[in-house]
Amino acid sequence: MATKEKQNYFNELAPCWDSLPAMEDAEAKVRAFIERSAVPHARRILDCGCGTGILLPWLLQRYSAAEVFLELDLAPNMLKVNAANFPQGRIHRVCADGARLPFRGACFDLALCFGVLPHLEHLTSALAEMRRVLRPGGALAIGHPMGSRELNAFHQSLGEPVAGDVLPPSSELAEMLSAGGLAVVEAEESPAWYFVQGKRPL
Repeated sequence: MATKEKQNYFNELAPCWDSLPAMEDAEAKVRAFIERSAVPHARRILDCGCGTGILLPWLLQRYSAAEVFLELDLAPNMLKVNAANFPQGRIHRVCADGARLPFRGACFDLALCFGVLPHLEHLTSALAEMRRVLRPGGALAIGHPMGSRELNAFHQSLGEPVAGDVLPPSSELAEMLSAGGLAVVEAEESPAWYFVQGKRPL
């Protein structure tokens, strides 16, 4: 089963994930993603496909008054490293598939998906789930530190089980968000950047 293979793959990578080579401007791109996706006064934030917590330093800084940061990942070993890196009490962790979110509807002000969307086995279901858990007026932001063509080529070079993990062009993803009931706020892409944001109507 592809989902189980993917889970095993990231579980094995988790202990060394933070020491893998990173892009020279990786930190700046994460910071830019957080700022571009900002929702004023967000109280409950979902980080879908959180890994070891790459977004957390900037989320904790940007949303210092937030009540809950929910870190969700398919790989339990990623969540173990995440918890060791960030033991703060407001951070909660759930091991689950992004296409089957174990939350009631309309409970988050902001859902973030950075560097993970191609790894979700059922993209349409995952987008529908993220919309479902957003409060009216809440936002979903999807980002990558490179464009879809570059990322897809990179995944192909890695081989299985991620060789077939494909990120659609930003314009295509924007159409998917719109068809799923989100108002598209931004959709842009370059070889070194990818950002799409949609909001749930009030």
